[in-house]
Amino acid sequence: MEKRKIELCEIQGAELDVLLELIKFLDENDIPYCTSGGTTLGAIRHKGFIPWDDDIDIFIHRKDYDRLLEISKGKLLGGYISIKRPGQKDYAYPYAKACNEKTVVDEVNISKEKFRTGIFVDIFPIDKLHSSDFLNRLAAARIYLLTNMLNTASSNKNLSKKFSAKWFLKTALAVVQFIPAKLFGTEKIAYHIDNLGRKAQHFKSDLVGFRVIFVKPKLNGYDKALFEEFIDGEFEGHRIKNPIGYDEYLTKRYGDYMKLPPKEEQIMHGFDAWYID
Repeated sequence: MEKRKIELCEIQGAELDVLLELIKFLDENDIPYCTSGGTTLGAIRHKGFIPWDDDIDIFIHRKDYDRLLEISKGKLLGGYISIKRPGQKDYAYPYAKACNEKTVVDEVNISKEKFRTGIFVDIFPIDKLHSSDFLNRLAAARIYLLTNMLNTASSNKNLSKKFSAKWFLKTALAVVQFIPAKLFGTEKIAYHIDNLGRKAQHFKSDLVGFRVIFVKPKLNGYDKALFEEFIDGEFEGHRIKNPIGYDEYLTKRYGDYMKLPPKEEQIMHGFDAWYID
């Protein structure tokens, strides 16, 4: 198999291509979406990528997210993009990704080749949270434990600073969770985490946020009104949808979000990527 390295200057363009094909598919199937995280910040502050960013994130309401996972099975968007879903064989994430199958990505935390994906766009479900701060903190702790179990099952690397408190905690959890993690396996654990968000849809709460990845409770939990409508925005010269409550959302996540962070914090996530023939 021939491989050609994708230079850093090409990665954003390759990700944008995936995003545009994904948006086309979502629009054709009446699936509303909006930007998420650093992609929302980039759309508002830079009208495109944050210059040092190297990923794209979008949000989709859980009901529409599940419909996307169903109707995209067995399909290649644009002839080369697959939607990978939690529980899928050799897929180690508890949320979906739109992946360019003509590329391969070497992420620093992934140690097993079978869990590598192509250039991707992350797709996160907007899930309901508890109305109780205490219950949300318990749920976050559960997700933290399950995420560590998933990493153990996948033999992912511990990227926390060596000998820091976080590094010791992850190392200890990996030892304790090793046997159950290997017994359940990567795919079952990933699907279980995703299903926790699915089961939360009966909550009688006006709070929404992340349930499939660990986020510090103080940075999670938003009024559902912030995501009830999606409005037009611009991203690298293309139309994109942002949450109508982007100002409150970004302020909670980033504080004074229009202010650039110090140089030492302007860093990419870090991965290598190749085109494959």
